Amino acid sequence: MKCVYTRLLSDDELRPHLERRDTIVFKGTANAWHEIERQVERLGFGEAYAVSRTSRAGATGEEDFTRVSPVHPRPEA
Repeated sequence: MKCVYTRLLSDDELRPHLERRDTIVFKGTANAWHEIERQVERLGFGEAYAVSRTSRAGATGEEDFTRVSPVHPRPEA
């Protein structure tokens, strides 16, 4: 599942997303991408997730995004 947030998440909010192997997008938090990356590593998911930062032109100017994505595909049931 893909989830979009406009704020940083606490450990207790982020952990369930990581356990479910969700993709999390943080909109407007590009300056905090190092903090997000450290949080993912601290929670024990550093090897399973990649943290990337991007920006694109939007209707109200440039929009920044930080994406937290699983590195490996979800295992088939």
